[in-house]
Amino acid sequence: MTRIWVTLATRDERDWGHLPPAEERAQAVRAAEVAGLEGVVAPYDLGGEESTVLVGDALRHTRWAQALHEFHVAAFNPVYAAKIAASFQRFSAGRLAWAPLVTAPTTSQRRPTSTSADDWYARADEFLTVARGVWTQETFDFDGTYYQVKGGGFREALAGLPFPRVHLTGSDDDALALSAKHADVHVFASAQEVAKRGPLVVEQARALGREVQLGIRLSVLVRESADEAQAAADRDRNLDLVGSYAQVADELGRLAAQGVGTVILDVRPRIEETYRIGEHLLPLVRTTTPDLETTGVR
Repeated sequence: MTRIWVTLATRDERDWGHLPPAEERAQAVRAAEVAGLEGVVAPYDLGGEESTVLVGDALRHTRWAQALHEFHVAAFNPVYAAKIAASFQRFSAGRLAWAPLVTAPTTSQRRPTSTSADDWYARADEFLTVARGVWTQETFDFDGTYYQVKGGGFREALAGLPFPRVHLTGSDDDALALSAKHADVHVFASAQEVAKRGPLVVEQARALGREVQLGIRLSVLVRESADEAQAAADRDRNLDLVGSYAQVADELGRLAAQGVGTVILDVRPRIEETYRIGEHLLPLVRTTTPDLETTGVR
């Protein structure tokens, strides 16, 4: 089962100059749904628009596609983050997913203020424990280093909703250990990381009686032929995967054979390329990966 997502813009890219940014983003969400993709990703961008707002807007503009909320754990109290997620799940019929970020690129985001990765991952462990605890238990107590909860637990309107599928990232030992304990999907940044570190996180999760699916995030450019793709790629050096529809479909098939069940694609311009993926790439991917799962309009 392969789930294919596309990322949304967090800044004014103005690919379609005749549309205001909000409408352009809405069109990108609709493109993902019409293309038959799993959904859209609202990326965390410290200098861009707030991903919490973007994910709510995305869910409003689609009936079937899901929305993946990327956020930094330092930005929220876990009980409040869970309450926001529960409201999204209630209003969207359970179409929200989570992508919590742990490490911090700037000192202003480092909570706890220590630069120790051990501290960051310990806090993230508590964050996810508390969020799931108040979600699944009517009475939840927790006395941790970073969070304390007494008599927490969702009831009435917030109770009984599906907890968001958790997507975590990273390739170091701390990241894999956190995913083994909490993630539904561990998203790597390259095929090399998938091959080298993917089996480790799967094994660690199984040792805990859990299953973790592998994922990958790629910047992609596809065209009818490899030459056409390369000519277009010469204008953008920040690409992971460039090729014809058949070549890229074959590569996604190889990744699926390695256990990759989630693929997050960054494509630009977002609207046109999303439709291109749906029309030309997905039919081939369904051939190379027969158990491909999509949730959008066929």
